[in-house]
Amino acid sequence: MKMSKLMANILLLITSVFWGSGFVVTKIALDVNVSAGFINFVRGFLFVVCVLLVFHKKIFKMTFRDFKVGVIAGLLNFGGFITQTIGVMYTTPSNNAFISASYVVIIPFIAWIFYGKKFQGKSLIAISACILGMAIISGITNEEINMNIGDVYTLFCAFFYAGSIVYLGYSTRTTDFSIVAFLLAAVQAIGGLLFFLLVEKGQLSNINWSVAIVPLLYMGVVCSFVGQTVQVLAQKHTSATSAGLIMMLESVFGSIFSITFGFEPFTMKLVLGGTIILLSIILMELEFKQFLFKNKETGKNKLYSGR
Repeated sequence: MKMSKLMANILLLITSVFWGSGFVVTKIALDVNVSAGFINFVRGFLFVVCVLLVFHKKIFKMTFRDFKVGVIAGLLNFGGFITQTIGVMYTTPSNNAFISASYVVIIPFIAWIFYGKKFQGKSLIAISACILGMAIISGITNEEINMNIGDVYTLFCAFFYAGSIVYLGYSTRTTDFSIVAFLLAAVQAIGGLLFFLLVEKGQLSNINWSVAIVPLLYMGVVCSFVGQTVQVLAQKHTSATSAGLIMMLESVFGSIFSITFGFEPFTMKLVLGGTIILLSIILMELEFKQFLFKNKETGKNKLYSGR
């Protein structure tokens, strides 16, 4: 399936909207005593069911190489989900959002170390601006940072997410997106179930099911099945750094949804920080060679007309 980079980035933007809404529903589920492991198990299980219903013909043709690629992607993805969910239990939402978003700094280094992808000067500028925007939104300053166990879990989450985004961008391009999505779902379901049974001891008695059921269904179908399937499809057609910057917008959208549903007040920090993040993404996507090129015959610089 051929797709332009622009369309891929638009799909990733839609994914970040879905994931941003997931912050609110995850918070609702945690507040009614649904554990991190059980949330991930339900998300993964519903994800598996949806992928099988829609893509079962392709999945049953899976090769061993497809399986290996998908399992590695799934383990990285699950590592990010479980550490972020645990982290938000022990730290503030602002700390969680800011530290999670630091994966955009890690992505270029992983891409360079494992895939030989060279840094671009504009990438470093865009990433720096993106981190500044997140710092403004979260309200974190040097004086306010006080690392706790939740922040440590969230930092691990950032490394897992960075690894997952890079791996999906470079190692899954020859594997059908539906197979990768299925294995992401299967690993999340199995990992969540094992964590729930072995670490959390299978505690379900205190859950308020009348409140929890809708958030769990939403996370499984919309955030996981729709969001992650679209992510896997789109990342085949754009760079890992661009994908990371765009998907960082999930935190901005998370704040917007949180304000909309009355979880926090509207502030100018959101407007200023969000604007800086958007500008950083635009900077990353600009191709300056389209505006200026060197004429090989005359050796003079001319403006590119675009025609």
